[in-house]
This record gives sequence, C-alpha cells and structure tokens, in this order.
Amino acid sequence: MSIDTPEVLEAYRHQLHDAIERDLARPGPSARPRRRALAIAVPAAVAAVTAAVLLLSAGGAAGPSLTGGGPSLAEAAIIHHIRAQLTAPGGSILHEAATVTPTGGSPMQFELWEQTGGTGVYRVIKYGTEASQSATQNETYDPSTRTVTVSPLPPAVHAREVAHSVDLAGKLKEMVNSGQATATATTFDGIPAYEIQVDVSGDQQLSNATAYVAQSDYRPLEIDSSKGKAVFSTYEYLPATPANEALLAVTTAHPGAKVVNEAGTG
Repeated sequence: MSIDTPEVLEAYRHQLHDAIERDLARPGPSARPRRRALAIAVPAAVAAVTAAVLLLSAGGAAGPSLTGGGPSLAEAAIIHHIRAQLTAPGGSILHEAATVTPTGGSPMQFELWEQTGGTGVYRVIKYGTEASQSATQNETYDPSTRTVTVSPLPPAVHAREVAHSVDLAGKLKEMVNSGQATATATTFDGIPAYEIQVDVSGDQQLSNATAYVAQSDYRPLEIDSSKGKAVFSTYEYLPATPANEALLAVTTAHPGAKVVNEAGTG
C-alpha cells in the first residue's frame, strides 16, 4: 500500500483527534507543588498515532499538513501540549530561572517569581538587581547592606506591569499561539527536544525567533530572538501557599533585612 494513500492518512487523522479529545477529558492533577513535567502527559495513543503520521508525512516531525500548507497534524498535537504547559493553573506562582544574554551584551542570571492571573505582582532578579512590585509599591534589595527600599508605585506603572508580563517564555507563547508554528524533533544540549519556529509566511518578528522545548514534558529549554537568548534551568508553577507567596516580595523574601520607606509609603 502506498504511503501516499489518502484513506490511510485520513484514518490516522481521526485517531489523532480522538486521542486528543480523550486527553482533554481527563481530570486535572491534584493541587500540589508540581513542575511542568507533572502536567498533561502525551497518552500512548497520541504518541503512537503521532509516530505514524510522522512516518507517513515524508519529512519527519516537520512533515506537510494533510490539508496542505501550515503545520502538520503531528505538529499540531505537539503545539497543543506546549500551549498546555505554558498555561498557568489557577492560584499558582510561576517560578523560572535562566541565563539571559541580550544581543551584544553579556550573560546575566535571571530568576522570577510571578503571581499568575495577570496581577502584575512579582519579584525578579536580573542585571544584578533584585526588586519586586505589588499593586501599590515597589521594593528593591541591596545585598551589600541588607537593606530593602520601599517606594510607592503609581497606578499607571502598575497598569503597564499588568499588560506586560516579565515571563521570559512570552515569545514562545506568541509563537505557539500564532497558528503557524512548526515543531521539528532534535536534540538540545543532549536532551531530546523539539525546535519551534514560525513559518516565514507568518509574522516576520516571530519568524526571527527559535525556541526549544523538552520532548519529555514540553518545558522551555531555550528561546532565541533578535533581542537575545534565554537558556532555562527552571520553569515550574508553585501552589500559592503562604511560604511561596512570601517569595513574591523583597521584604518577605528577606525578613531580616532593614526596611527603608521612601516618602508616600507610610
């Protein structure tokens, strides 16, 4: 039987859709500390059908779409799971750590704790500076003197923070939400991975970006764009327990530090 037989591809298409529907119908995981590795896993049926489609698509993981143009069904299944991994569960705290190298700049360590749900509440370490923001105030930490400086946060600044997340995976989210992302099986630093790109016919800015996610759990490994490169060492969601919520503000993350209140903070 020819590998180009439309009936064969159509059968696999229905199997793949059915497998994804069964996966989506599963109850969510219990509320407990979890890395993204513990989130939705690819069921055996999806893996088996995906492998078959890859072989039949005459080009590996980036084979042609059965409908002509755009990502293949196998790629669509991969993108579906990446999107799920990047979707924050309710009442959680995003924690990520990475080495960031801006274009033309030097590598720096980046670490973020961000309250999910678009609240604009987070604590971040970057460029050797540690700071946090809530809805009403900004806090910065000086490790040399163990001093926290607290200053008022204008509403306009807070609104801007809500609109622009500091999550480094933002570019990857744009890519998978574009509807034009392709996924190619590869190896990244010895880890089985998928290389994610956006078809050149799509958004030119996204087309200049490349991302790598782990095949095992779809967590971000690296994101390259015209602005620089981010290599992730951690990407996880933490439950909003009192201990984890304390990580969102400089004052509670450094309880023994001296606190200096600037005018307007009381």
